[in-house]
Amino acid sequence: MTEATADVRVDMRSYLEENFLYMHPNVELKDGDDFLALGIIDSLGFVELVEEVQSRYGLAIDDLEITEENFGSIDAIAGFVASKQSS
Repeated sequence: MTEATADVRVDMRSYLEENFLYMHPNVELKDGDDFLALGIIDSLGFVELVEEVQSRYGLAIDDLEITEENFGSIDAIAGFVASKQSS
């Protein structure tokens, strides 16, 4: 794991804790946990998460990239951001 990927993980964990996890005090979110499957984020929250990633990291995200595969977990987001920043 690169330092940049680790930073994305820390940033996203913090964002999720501040914006979504307060409603789920008994959930201990792991980096690979699926936000939608656990009910942490709904469809509106998913859109907010994509917008946060886009603005925080200055990425242009195509509609076709807005998938659970890219945004469904902290691991997925870290990998997606790394791939976008390297291209």
